[in-house]
Amino acid sequence: LLGQSDEPRYVDDDEVLDALQNALRNGDSNAVVRIRYLPTTYSVESGVYGFGISRRTGLPFGQIDNVNPGVDWNVLSIGQEINLPSRDIVMPLPPVEHKRIVVDLDRLYLVGFENGEVAFHWPVSSGRSDAPTYPGIYQILSKDGTAYGSGFSLCGEGGACAQWEMDYFMSIYEVGPGLMNGFHGAVRLPNGAFLDGGSQQVRSTFGCVMSDNSQAEQLYEWAEEGIVVEIVSQEFPPESDLGRAAIQFIDSLQQA
Repeated sequence: LLGQSDEPRYVDDDEVLDALQNALRNGDSNAVVRIRYLPTTYSVESGVYGFGISRRTGLPFGQIDNVNPGVDWNVLSIGQEINLPSRDIVMPLPPVEHKRIVVDLDRLYLVGFENGEVAFHWPVSSGRSDAPTYPGIYQILSKDGTAYGSGFSLCGEGGACAQWEMDYFMSIYEVGPGLMNGFHGAVRLPNGAFLDGGSQQVRSTFGCVMSDNSQAEQLYEWAEEGIVVEIVSQEFPPESDLGRAAIQFIDSLQQA
């Protein structure tokens, strides 16, 4: 498995030993060991800039920017080497093995898997063009219930900013210091209305993946911290068997 990727990967000796000891202690015939990633580089291609590198590598742009001090993202040269952090930076928790969430950004659809089988599925909304949802392989990092956000568009001349409200919020990756994107239900704006009327399959959020409120509640109750979240697109195709199965499943729905 370690040789099946272009990215430098390894297994931690201590983690291997712990996994073997736990398997022996529990009478298990198999021991599961996590594959870890080393930092690597990306060679700039024609027409690709900072956010494009993020979409191709599955790493939030802020994390890439952190390891490339002094780089002007608007002036890159073909072949320029860009540092990439370890993928482990966005997967800090022990992965939940029997559940996975796959989000297709191209068709704005979510599929949840449990024990290798489709557990639920529905349409979702994603980030708008100026606040995109980043493809990549992440985790549910926290379950926060109701969360709040704001933006420059909600700030008055005096500097006071109103907030929007999101139920069933679960964070999956950091956009900037203290700012998380994740899953949530309908967004209530300061005027009491719902973002885009609460409709789905629209690129309208500020970077999160938005479900209908009842479905967001279902996802929230089912989810656990550490569940792997695979967000895929044409630029970042699925890497796991379940990711590929999700795409085939969505294809079958559209062909029916």
